[in-house]
Amino acid sequence: MKRTFLSAVLILTAAISFSQNSNSSNSEASEKVRSLSVDDAVALAKENNISIARSKITLDAAARAKAHSWNSISPAASVSASSSIPVDALSDTDSNYSASLGVSATVSVSLSTNLYTSMQSAKINYESGKLSFEEAVKSVELSVREAFYGLLYEKENITLQEKNLEIAKTQYTNNLAKYNQGRLSEIDVLSAEVNYKSKIPTVESARTTFFNDLASFKQTLGIPLNEKIELSGSLDDMINLNEIKVDIESINSASIKTLEYKLESAKNTVLDKRFSAFAPSLSASFNWSEKYWYFGADGTTDDPSKSASLTLSASIPLDGVLPWSSKNDAIDTAKDSVKDLELQLENEKKDVLRTVFSSLSSIKQSQSSIKYKQANVELARKTYDMTAEAYNRGTKDLLTLQDANTSLLNAQVSLKSETLTLIKAILELENTIGVEFGTLGK
Repeated sequence: MKRTFLSAVLILTAAISFSQNSNSSNSEASEKVRSLSVDDAVALAKENNISIARSKITLDAAARAKAHSWNSISPAASVSASSSIPVDALSDTDSNYSASLGVSATVSVSLSTNLYTSMQSAKINYESGKLSFEEAVKSVELSVREAFYGLLYEKENITLQEKNLEIAKTQYTNNLAKYNQGRLSEIDVLSAEVNYKSKIPTVESARTTFFNDLASFKQTLGIPLNEKIELSGSLDDMINLNEIKVDIESINSASIKTLEYKLESAKNTVLDKRFSAFAPSLSASFNWSEKYWYFGADGTTDDPSKSASLTLSASIPLDGVLPWSSKNDAIDTAKDSVKDLELQLENEKKDVLRTVFSSLSSIKQSQSSIKYKQANVELARKTYDMTAEAYNRGTKDLLTLQDANTSLLNAQVSLKSETLTLIKAILELENTIGVEFGTLGK
């Protein structure tokens, strides 16, 4: 009886354990990790980013305004009906009263030379809106690419810090074993322990920073914060030591194009002010009315009647001929805006060229620095390997080994940091001159 009971318990326990393991496996399988390249991340951001969606709404509004910019000449129409019955007629059937019923309609059209400038303004605003939308998309793409490579740097930095921590832990463990065997002094064990434990907060801080920046990155991409993603690629693959060249004539700077649209709009405003001051305006209206019936107070009635009228008018402003008039002042103010924007445009072109030359210089310096730091990493690695071998033979002390390990770590981190600096500098230059990302240095 006891054996039967124990067997049943064992079978039930095994079944529960199998069920839990099965559920755990299914749960792990359901939590898929999405692998993202930098291009995948950019595509997600373009599809889901909030700022891009808002910019699209603004662009659609500008397109609608352009399509309907002619609507100032759309005819205005109105229809009205009227009737009159005295209040006395409702209570006293013997009283004399008059009553009537009629319908009228009016259609009017106005035509002004400002129609042309209004349509031009809508067109310029739409073209400027397209530029703003493109820049919003490009700005998000730049942010995504910089954040992506920044996360790669943080991820690889964590790997280096963890490896450094593991080396320090191994040194501490080995020294503790030697101390227990009487082959090493207590001060060396304590030094190794302090060196090991002092690196733990650095690793934890790096992990926390990476986690927080990854959450911000997910928000930019428009994906759930709890979704697991894995960034594919390495900073080492992005080291670009090719010469970066820029064709000055092909620079397509967004800041320059924005000012050009503003200048075009200001010139259109000058024309609009001139039209308002000197150009005539035309208007036409057509009125139609029909009286269905009429009862007079004396009992007479009128037959139904119709009437129609057409009115044409033209007006020519005269205050534009007066030099001190407000309309002339408005023209002069608009001209001042044009002159100011021309100066801004000229200065912006110089600023863009200066920025391009400065970026090229920084990129060249960063490339030279990377070559130096690559050699420095190799030297630091050889030094550490030789120091570790000498330490194991007893010809080097622990402090020398720790210094060699720290030098190797610093050299590796410095190389990663300089690589990230180079990547961002190239991205910023591509954004400045208005080319597709990834174009320079191919």
